[in-house]
Amino acid sequence: MRRLEDLARGVGAAVLAIALLFGAGVPARAAAIAQDGGVVSLAYDSRAQTLFKAYARGLHQSSDGGRSWQKIEIPALEDGRIASAAVSPATKGVMYIAGPGTGVLRTEDGGHSWIERNEGLPSRDVIAVAAHATQPDTVYVVVHDQGVYRSQDAGKSWRLMERGSRGGIRQLIHSDMPGSMQTGWLFAATPKGIRRNMDCFCLWQDAGKLESEAYSVTYDPGHPDHLYAATEKGLFRSSDGGENWVQMTSPGSKAVALAFARTGTLYAANDEGILFRSEDNGGSWNQVNA
Repeated sequence: MRRLEDLARGVGAAVLAIALLFGAGVPARAAAIAQDGGVVSLAYDSRAQTLFKAYARGLHQSSDGGRSWQKIEIPALEDGRIASAAVSPATKGVMYIAGPGTGVLRTEDGGHSWIERNEGLPSRDVIAVAAHATQPDTVYVVVHDQGVYRSQDAGKSWRLMERGSRGGIRQLIHSDMPGSMQTGWLFAATPKGIRRNMDCFCLWQDAGKLESEAYSVTYDPGHPDHLYAATEKGLFRSSDGGENWVQMTSPGSKAVALAFARTGTLYAANDEGILFRSEDNGGSWNQVNA
């Protein structure tokens, strides 16, 4: 009997150790996924040094690089969901979330209050949102089956710019990479790879030859021609504005969302919300407790 009691204590201790080593973050992530759906977007506010992680039905923020998270209250989405989140690089505290059925929501105080910005859009079936790299009031959205709309008054009014990239757009970013005929470039993650267009909306073109389904694209604000893409085939980086791509080391799990902090940290998240960070442009990765 004594041997059985010793064995039971040993097994219990082992289970506890395994839970502490591997399972501490699992219940929280499982609860977040069950309540909020999978992760759809990452965004980084360099002015507030805050990382945002958007789920289909929830939004979370971290001020310590993803080690701890706080949920942000957003308006009830009813039948809507979140597909995209974008932080304004030009104004601290300004952020947009958007998605099918949700339309566009804007906060000017870091998520304490939200304002609908849907007037002038043909529907609330919004797929993606992107904030201009340098102009505080300029924002872009992609409306399903309608095209790309631009607002230059913080979403109070919208103008159809063009019918959108061939093959559809999943995520959109604006970069102040030099060489544009106007103020920058738009890069889109699409089912056929990364596409780009000067923000004069002159012509969408393939950005290099990734030829892989793309989930997310981001860039280094300190080097706007340095791009990073999450695709079906893994992670890739480009140092020439998307002309050529090099495959990076995998973080160990398929990434579906990327964000780059001005400090030089690249973040990647899978759809379960597990976060990874790289301090060497994707050469190596560390999993962050998330």
